Amino acid sequence: MSFSLLHKLVTYLISGLGLVALFLGSEITAFATALISLGYAASFFAEGPVLKLPRYAQAWTAAVVLFLLYQIARGVSDELTLAMAIEFAAFLQISRLFNRRTAADYQQIAVLAFLHLIAATVLTVNLVYAAFFVGFVIVTPWMLALCNLRREIESNYSSSAEPEGTSLAAIRRVLASRRVVGARFLAGTAALALPLFLMTLAIFVVVPRVGKGFFGFQRDRAQRVAGFGNLIELGGFGLIRNDPTVVLRVTPLPRTGPRPPRLNLRLRGTSFDSYDGRRWTRTPSGGVPSRRSRTLYPITRWSDLRGASQMRIVLNRLEERVVFLPENAVAIELPERIEGGERVTTRLVRSRGLDIRYIEDGGMGLIYTAYTNSAVTAIDSPYLDPETREIYLELPPGHQRIAELAKSLTRDASGVTQKVKRVLAYLRDSGRFRYTLLQPDVGKRLPLEVFLFEERKGHCEYFSSAMAVMLRAVGIPSRNVSGFLGGTYNPYGDYYAVSQNDAHSWVEAYIDWYGWVLVDPTPAGGREARPFEGLWLNMYAMLDAVRTRWITSVVAYDLQTQVNMAYKVFRFLQGFRSGEIFADLNRDDRIKNLSRRAKAILGWSIGAGLLLGAAWWLFWRRRRARSAGTGLVSRNAAEAVKLYREMERVLSRQGYARPPSATPCEHADLLARRGLPWAGQVQEVTRCYMEVRYGGRPFPVEQLPRLRSLIATVRAAPSARA
Repeated sequence: MSFSLLHKLVTYLISGLGLVALFLGSEITAFATALISLGYAASFFAEGPVLKLPRYAQAWTAAVVLFLLYQIARGVSDELTLAMAIEFAAFLQISRLFNRRTAADYQQIAVLAFLHLIAATVLTVNLVYAAFFVGFVIVTPWMLALCNLRREIESNYSSSAEPEGTSLAAIRRVLASRRVVGARFLAGTAALALPLFLMTLAIFVVVPRVGKGFFGFQRDRAQRVAGFGNLIELGGFGLIRNDPTVVLRVTPLPRTGPRPPRLNLRLRGTSFDSYDGRRWTRTPSGGVPSRRSRTLYPITRWSDLRGASQMRIVLNRLEERVVFLPENAVAIELPERIEGGERVTTRLVRSRGLDIRYIEDGGMGLIYTAYTNSAVTAIDSPYLDPETREIYLELPPGHQRIAELAKSLTRDASGVTQKVKRVLAYLRDSGRFRYTLLQPDVGKRLPLEVFLFEERKGHCEYFSSAMAVMLRAVGIPSRNVSGFLGGTYNPYGDYYAVSQNDAHSWVEAYIDWYGWVLVDPTPAGGREARPFEGLWLNMYAMLDAVRTRWITSVVAYDLQTQVNMAYKVFRFLQGFRSGEIFADLNRDDRIKNLSRRAKAILGWSIGAGLLLGAAWWLFWRRRRARSAGTGLVSRNAAEAVKLYREMERVLSRQGYARPPSATPCEHADLLARRGLPWAGQVQEVTRCYMEVRYGGRPFPVEQLPRLRSLIATVRAAPSARA
């Protein structure tokens, strides 16, 4: 492959990485993306004499200025948006690609691509960005080396004493050569990506994060999950589509044994208190900021954490900023972060129905720890006042038949608890109803009547809605609750993945002296998820584990994390120096685990060092053997090389330096064609050098004085610069 083609391909590779990374933020429209992509592809064919036309460059300069004015006018007339700046940055790169003539143009393309990559860091936190970043690290050494070579080639020939046309022809000949760079050059240059990546990693870890962090202003679209907005609507028609997209990851702490492949993790999202016959909505309650003690937010009135279990939850960025609570949750803890030099935590707002939402988005979802305690009973929930009780007893008109069914089921029940059990057994345990994702066509009829008296099958929202309405009909306050039920173990990330397939609805009934009691009327089965088995599911699990690690270790990496990390390193080194680590191995499991990790890291480091040392030794030995095989410059040939270099210095001072693309013989013939009177002397010295250096002829020591006299003749001749 010729040098020019290789440089062109690398240029388009690095500029393409920058443009695509710029598009990851989903800020610009699909139409603008298509136009930019079309221009990027079309610029690849911009070659030849057209690039040298003055009007061509002037037209592109005018186009850039006009496009800038157009974007400014759009911002003044409408609203200046980030998309306008992104579009202009991309258009600027396209204009450079259409005007790549010299090494300076290629360097500008590389600089713009780097700026696009930097801009992408504040536009997206998507895992795909990591792939583009790694690709950029690999391609950058190629681009820098090729740009430097092209600049040297152009500068050497442009500064020579040859006519301009001859210099340009020589430049084109070198750029078309296939011997300038090869596979070994690319492999060696790509190896520079490793220290470059390590240096970048060190900068990322060590340099303090300020403000909202490196990724604080990204604009990724939030994930949409049905069931956690302002309403739940019944009466849809058709099959509900399964969606395996992971929404949150749950890690029970501490780990006490092997993880089962599946857990029925119930994560409460939000509740609905008003039903109009077709849809559930939430009565506005204003919401009040949750009380907190530094980073701890209490959920119940009794939030003693003694004996409580922990669950670490990584929540995707959702359109509805709901905080999901596991069963028996007593408190949640949010990590601190640094903003403006101050320690801050995410603010939570609590509304009626234990609906907890977070205020600050930051574009990064939420990472928090939930504390659960089975010793806490529902009575620790807030007292239900009479006014609120009426809200949870409201019934929509036209549901008399459902009310009569509920009363007939609970007619001889001895109390409220017995009534709840009667309705629950009728819906879940009697075998009359079947779970299905196929929604019936109810038309203008009431969805619950069709479900209870005709179809007798439906999804979880039908079961929970029927349960809530029937309990209200017999005087028991109730509300419809949406959340998740399930969790598939991901062995690569050591957490339970909860997907949109695990979305679920159930009921909470209020029983005096017991508080809100969870009641799930949906029959078991029908939606059992499988563990991550099989090739595709394993690949999906691995990708999700990498994505989760990206969120927790890169996106959420801030100054507070750096401080904690530095403190742990300091404590470890302090304990290692004082010997406390080894003294406490049998007394503290945490120190024991730390010691094991330290030993593992030390072992892997030593092993990696030995492997690298062995590889370097083999490489050095092979290179030495190859040099010896091809023949290093012998003492015999060294005299010829020394003599020819002396002549080259003389020719350079005379203004007739040998171009890098010309061989010694070609240069001597060129001087002869110019009719220079001392060209014959140059040819004779060159012939002697070539025969000794490459022909294996012994150096004629007896002719050394004569050869030096020939060089002296050239030195004494008039200079071309005179």
